[in-house]
Amino acid sequence: MNSNSESAQQAIGLIKFFSKEEHYLAFKSGSSLFRTPHYYRTECDDLGRGDRAESCLGYWNKNLGDDMPNIIKNGSLADTKNIQSILVYPAHEQQDTWLQSWAMIGPYSNFEDSLEQMLRVFGRYFVLLPANKISEYAQSVAKASNLKVSYGLVEYSDDPLKRSLTIKDSHFSYQKEFRFFLGECSKGEIQDNPLTMQDINELLLEASSLRFQSASGEVKYCSSGHEKVVTV
Repeated sequence: MNSNSESAQQAIGLIKFFSKEEHYLAFKSGSSLFRTPHYYRTECDDLGRGDRAESCLGYWNKNLGDDMPNIIKNGSLADTKNIQSILVYPAHEQQDTWLQSWAMIGPYSNFEDSLEQMLRVFGRYFVLLPANKISEYAQSVAKASNLKVSYGLVEYSDDPLKRSLTIKDSHFSYQKEFRFFLGECSKGEIQDNPLTMQDINELLLEASSLRFQSASGEVKYCSSGHEKVVTV
């Protein structure tokens, strides 16, 4: 996974979006939810959130309407008639992990170009985590879960053979995703890992409105609870 310190150094802060006000308020009250890659492969159909290729080279499931890929075994075509699903994952990632996704705001990340799409796809409510609180947030997650925590910036590639927990397809690059990884779980795990973090508001930055200025001087504003972005 990505280097914790190097990823944090690239950030001004992290932003997390919520589609429903109750989820936003619950997070601010200490409810922090981590989900598994297999949840996003199989259970989530939301645009931008669900990903059949999440943290794997490929996933096929007959219940989801997929045709099974051809599998060659000992030089012959294997019979997949009785196989319900196939998951192909990187050899170095024998286990999955619970995930929590944020987006990175950085000095050269051009996040302002993704702002309208992020609000539309992920929701108009948001919280902010300053860069200097990333490590402390990870420590709080570890304390609340009693599990190992790491974090890092997601990379993007057009090569499907590079897909992993830290590399996603290029069409997701607008998300500027920054992930927290919690513990280990099986490849087929779909059960969430909810945490209670009483000190969360000591880490978050109080901000209901945001101002972004691009290198060209264009300024964009947005406010929590509003999907519209104002450009001046």
